[in-house]
Amino acid sequence: MTDRVSAAPLDWYPWQVDQWQQVSQMIQQKRLPHALIIGGVAGLGKLKFATKLAAALLCQQQIDNMACGACKSCKLLASNSHPDYKLMQPEEPSKAIVVDQVRKLQHAMATTAQQGGARVVVINGASDLNLNAANALLKQLEEPGDRSYFLLLHQWPQTLLPTVRSRCQLLNIDTPESTQALDWLQQQLPTEERSVDKTIKLLQLANGAPLRALQLHASRAHELRHQMLVQLTAVFRGKESAVDVAKIWHKQPLEQMLSWWVEWLNDLIKLKMTSNAQHLANPDIIKLLQAVDQRSNIIDIYALLERLTEQLNFIHLRRNLNTQLVCEQLLHQWYLLVRSGR
Repeated sequence: MTDRVSAAPLDWYPWQVDQWQQVSQMIQQKRLPHALIIGGVAGLGKLKFATKLAAALLCQQQIDNMACGACKSCKLLASNSHPDYKLMQPEEPSKAIVVDQVRKLQHAMATTAQQGGARVVVINGASDLNLNAANALLKQLEEPGDRSYFLLLHQWPQTLLPTVRSRCQLLNIDTPESTQALDWLQQQLPTEERSVDKTIKLLQLANGAPLRALQLHASRAHELRHQMLVQLTAVFRGKESAVDVAKIWHKQPLEQMLSWWVEWLNDLIKLKMTSNAQHLANPDIIKLLQAVDQRSNIIDIYALLERLTEQLNFIHLRRNLNTQLVCEQLLHQWYLLVRSGR
């Protein structure tokens, strides 16, 4: 291993450069913590970062604190057959990481590293650990073993069990500055779809996370957003019932839709407090916001915002929800909002 700290590899995302240099220095100085929470919102490439870090820790011939890509360990990892690397995540989408998964991990970590080096566990979605699984993981973090590393990926590190969080060091991957995100995203889109306006709108929909924006582009999320606005307007005007719209919404990606709704309510609050349409995050919906502003009061807006935020937190915590009922209640509250008057 050389003594100098490496720059971020060329195939890493540009907004991860500072974090890689920080980790690279820790590797060089042999002070990398045995447990690291890699935090940041969805769409910043946390899993790729963790996988690259795991490769560096497992590599038998590091080059500038990075994996060489050619040794036996690197080849095993590339073929998804490295015995000392474990990736733990929900076994099914929208499900929790359960205690049995952690117990299997405990058994694997109790043995000697088969390649004679480090052992690395990547937990993709530490927010998905249920309470029993989190408590079982805590025992592993308390007695990690020599050269054992745990990389926990989490969107909201503050929601982890305090006892788990206290045994980890936080490395946060921040949302990139708008110029950097815009430049990167434009390079990923087809040439005919690289307009600045379209790219900015995608980033707005993704809360500034470039990979999420790219995913939304591929899934045509802007069409879902448009349809959601049409339906909210219809409920607002009494042309559609909350019950009928809820039957449609509960089959859609609810977390994304509620996140948009929270943004729109925040814009509505800005408009009501300042009567200024400038600096809104969603200027394209100004007509709807102005119509609601004229027929609502600030207390009821905050009440709906609080309810939306609560439901989003339940989704983040993988609570079992009757999504159709949730949608129906939220839409009914929206209907009443614009009938409450000033």
